[in-house]
Amino acid sequence: MKNYKYKRALGEVSDTWHKVVLPTDIFGKVSAGLSDLRIYGITTSHDTLEAPYVLRVTDDVYTRQQVQFNLINTVHNSKGYYYTFEVPTSAGINHIELDFQGDNYDRYVNLEGSQDQKEWYVILKESRVLSIKNAQTHYTFNSLSFPVVQYQYLRLFIPENGTVPVLNSARLTEEVFNPGEYVTHNIQNTESTENNEKKQTEIMLDMGGVVPVAQIKIHVSDEFDFYRPVIVEYLYDSIKTPNGWKERYRTAYNGTLSSLENNELKFRSVFTDKVKITIHNFDNNPLHTDSFLVKGNVYELHARFTELATYVLAYGNDRSATPNYDIVNFTNNIPKDLPALAVGEEEIITKGPIDATGPLFVNKAWLWAVMGLIIFVLGWFSIHMIRK
Repeated sequence: MKNYKYKRALGEVSDTWHKVVLPTDIFGKVSAGLSDLRIYGITTSHDTLEAPYVLRVTDDVYTRQQVQFNLINTVHNSKGYYYTFEVPTSAGINHIELDFQGDNYDRYVNLEGSQDQKEWYVILKESRVLSIKNAQTHYTFNSLSFPVVQYQYLRLFIPENGTVPVLNSARLTEEVFNPGEYVTHNIQNTESTENNEKKQTEIMLDMGGVVPVAQIKIHVSDEFDFYRPVIVEYLYDSIKTPNGWKERYRTAYNGTLSSLENNELKFRSVFTDKVKITIHNFDNNPLHTDSFLVKGNVYELHARFTELATYVLAYGNDRSATPNYDIVNFTNNIPKDLPALAVGEEEIITKGPIDATGPLFVNKAWLWAVMGLIIFVLGWFSIHMIRK
């Protein structure tokens, strides 16, 4: 463990498999790719063991099952336009993705279900779909989400508003969402500035330390409709320049803030202590963003313990490569529910004393004596050679 800077004691091992949940404050001291995490054990005979592990991230899991259907009716009257879908299976449906011809529309739709096309039941009422395309933005929202239903017939109704909607296609699916486990981070400082020249709102979120960040929820208190391009960047490096330290950012998310959505921005997990959010306002008034919720994934080590020992989690070695364990090829054999090991407080790994070799001559008088002897011998040989 002498090659690592830090260690944390692990709780008593009681089974072959355990999980180790990484503490939030560990991420500022591990390597960028988490390659320097090691679980070491010390046996009673003072042998050192290394317990293999698999790194797990408790992320969201989506499953989507597309449902086949037949479009059997496309009719309209003075009230509006009707599209009837026949679902020949008993599969559940909770999501419909619509594709309309053209751009720049704003419509409200109703969705109903029936088993015999005689009695209809309301599933969604006045759900909004729209498309905006101009020089500044291109935004489309054509998703209908609702609790799982099982009807043989579904009917989509679009009220008459002076334009003729042309439905290119529809996609019916059953979506199952298993939320991952996340930890909410405290935001130490929030700064919001208006860049009038660029017509942007720039928001800086400081977490006070490096943490995993995978989603940011932005709460907008304005009650009017809006759709603004938004970019989320994270601090990944700082370089020293003649004018001081310069922070460098990378893009984590590029999308749209909209009054139609919950504005929960999700992206690939990154490790950072600062997040910069840029909202493009164009010629609109800035939005009132009154709160932010920053969350990160929970990282776990699923480890196998085969011998009795006192185990510790070691980390803090930028030169350490990712370990190559056999168990990564047999993850199906790892139990689903693992007991967690307690993780202790961080300790600095003390290095052993360095054996310093003492100088050959501690007293300088000996050095001068040797140098004088060398000068005498060289002089004697020089004079002897000149005489010859």
